[in-house]
Amino acid sequence: MAVLSRLDVQSDAIVAPSNDFQLPGYETLELSTQNMIADAIKYGINYQVLDENEQIIKLTYGTHVEYIKEGNITRLDSALSHALMENKIVTKEILRSADIKVPFGYEFYRIEDAIAYFDQLPSAFVVKPKSTNYGIGITIFKQTATQADYEQAVHIAFENDDAIIVETYAHGTEYRFYVQDNAVLAVLERFPANVIGDGIHNIAQLVETKNSDIRRGEHHRTPLEKIIIGEVERLTLSLQGVDELSIPKQGQRILLRENSNISTGGDSIDRTDQVSSHFKDIAVRVAKALDVTITGVDIIIEDFTTESDYFVIEANQNPMMQMHLFPAVGQSRRVTESLITLLFPESLA
Repeated sequence: MAVLSRLDVQSDAIVAPSNDFQLPGYETLELSTQNMIADAIKYGINYQVLDENEQIIKLTYGTHVEYIKEGNITRLDSALSHALMENKIVTKEILRSADIKVPFGYEFYRIEDAIAYFDQLPSAFVVKPKSTNYGIGITIFKQTATQADYEQAVHIAFENDDAIIVETYAHGTEYRFYVQDNAVLAVLERFPANVIGDGIHNIAQLVETKNSDIRRGEHHRTPLEKIIIGEVERLTLSLQGVDELSIPKQGQRILLRENSNISTGGDSIDRTDQVSSHFKDIAVRVAKALDVTITGVDIIIEDFTTESDYFVIEANQNPMMQMHLFPAVGQSRRVTESLITLLFPESLA
């Protein structure tokens, strides 16, 4: 209501929105961009959508102009820094040089070379594309894999990139740290796409029911993403001895994926206030090592309440914001508003 009133929309002309997370009239934009616009309006900043497909907006406050792409790509970070973060091998080398713990792994440019590495694999490992985001093409093996399963994972990864990484699996729980301007603004525990059995419905039906949640959608227009049963999901199910037509027992949790990305149907829990400052400091060190203002740092942690073992598995150049705005469980962290005030400090006066 506050946002619409700034647009001089009369209250009797307002139709109640169908949900409490999208900005009416802008539902075709990514949810983070919708909320960037809402926060810009809140601070009296003019806005213009320059390219809906590329998610580029122009913000103006007096003579001050800023451009934002996909929620948080701004002039504050260089194209070189983004290119370094996009390359997971380079990222790991930079972080290792800064005495930040990262998993050990190998890079492959040919399928046959990756497959030939099978006999040297550790008991638990990850196969993933070298440069993609959002958990696309990632397969995680927490226990010893058959050669057939490994080869399938290699093919899936190469379908999404021209190079892949095979690295040691880091045991623990994964957390996303949203870093802006040398401070951690939000921490989210992410849980892989899953369903819980009722003893009646099969896995495909349980997925359909879970996807009916209004918070789940596609293409980052909603807080959570729908679960899609594809190659990776079917492989993950087979490793548990089930398929999409299997009927789980009452209360039995079935994973559709091992990677915990929200983009691939995962769930989210805000942990900002519970995570030890030790790990927040590590996330800030990652941002400084990569020379970026904004990044999403993924850290596998054994015990997030104390200085336990950890591995930084990734730094994201365009981290999702909506999962912090609208976590499935826990407090909202208004990271879009924090970016608006960082770009336009004069709007606070």
